Amino acid sequence: MVLRESHPVCAWCLQKLASRPARYIYVCLFAVIIVPAIAFRAEAVLFGRRATATVRALSALKVGATSKTEALARIRALGLKTHEYGPPVCFDEECISVAIPNSHLSNALFLPLSRLQIPALHWVLTRWGLHFSSLYVEIRFSSGKVAFLSYELMLSTSRFGVGRDATIVRVTSEKLLDRSEGAAYRIKTPDVWPDSSLSIALTPNASQELMNDVFDVKLRCLWSLSGCKTWREVLPLVQTD
Repeated sequence: MVLRESHPVCAWCLQKLASRPARYIYVCLFAVIIVPAIAFRAEAVLFGRRATATVRALSALKVGATSKTEALARIRALGLKTHEYGPPVCFDEECISVAIPNSHLSNALFLPLSRLQIPALHWVLTRWGLHFSSLYVEIRFSSGKVAFLSYELMLSTSRFGVGRDATIVRVTSEKLLDRSEGAAYRIKTPDVWPDSSLSIALTPNASQELMNDVFDVKLRCLWSLSGCKTWREVLPLVQTD
């Protein structure tokens, strides 16, 4: 009563804010904004756990030592579907690949909206939790043993495109590095936007410490407000120098 008499405008505003139509608007805003944001981040957490577990399983495989049976058992224990194929698509006797694609919910909104060249919209959508995430793993076999393995992780905020808009991490095994005889590994970043992508080639002579670092994927940035912007957030222990 005192507020209504001394500040009638404020009292009127508070009354409207607490009215039934206002509460209905609050519920609608919650449903339209908060619920999808929670859903997007839940999907990001799920993808992060599956991708981290897959890369960790890949790190346990040894080129030239791990059998095909053991490799398949480790991958299938994660509940992932494998695709098996041979030559000429496969460059060895046998190959398997595993993909963790972007979610259907993200695809339905991400691909159409990412084509719009509206920076403010991209900023809002990224903080809303709309991201692109995918992981592709390939394992090749020769004489019943692992002969090659690789993984490629691709992450992007709501503005998807080639270059600085996408974060790409690719790790492969190599028997020998060209023009670098005796080198145990090679780490490359592009000359343009060097923080956007990273390519690592490992030989059997690579140290166990380096092996641990390149397979120790961190994906907490997926459910952050700004998303994953550089490969350093994904592999923080890897040094390019």
